[in-house]
Amino acid sequence: MTDFLTRLADHFVGLEERLNELDAAIGDGDHGTTICRGLAAAATDPAQPAKAFRRAAGGASGSLFGVLIGALSTEQNASPSNLGAALSDAAQKITQLGGAVAGDKTMLDALIPAAAAAKAADSPEAAARNAASAADAGAKATQDMSARRGRAKYVENAGQGSLDPGAHSVAEILEVFASWRFKT
Repeated sequence: MTDFLTRLADHFVGLEERLNELDAAIGDGDHGTTICRGLAAAATDPAQPAKAFRRAAGGASGSLFGVLIGALSTEQNASPSNLGAALSDAAQKITQLGGAVAGDKTMLDALIPAAAAAKAADSPEAAARNAASAADAGAKATQDMSARRGRAKYVENAGQGSLDPGAHSVAEILEVFASWRFKT
């Protein structure tokens, strides 16, 4: 798992500026920096990556993305049912923590379809790849959504026309997970 966390942290260094730009359009502009800080900490504490992520990232993103990092760090064999259940459980916990649901223009708009795609797959590799693809499609769909939760609901047009940076991050995390797990 250490190599996954390190790969993830390295990948997000290249995304930091873009994620901050996405967040500046609908939030406070620090999403990329926050995620990078959390992932760097998680990579140095593979025994408790979710806790390390939460502590380093702080705030709502620390708590919410810490749940996803924790789910992926415990998902060892990536079977369709295990990966789908891990992602579904993460989505439920995130809903409980933040009160958001699908369609609110949040990370859940990528995570919920990813969980369903993983569950519907017929092989571990298909589960991981389908989850990443569904998360990407869900993240892209947030551009046309009006935010009903978070800071984005307070900006002009509730952020309609801008991608949700949290959903985009979920898609990137799951893409890295799929490529790490199946060595592509």
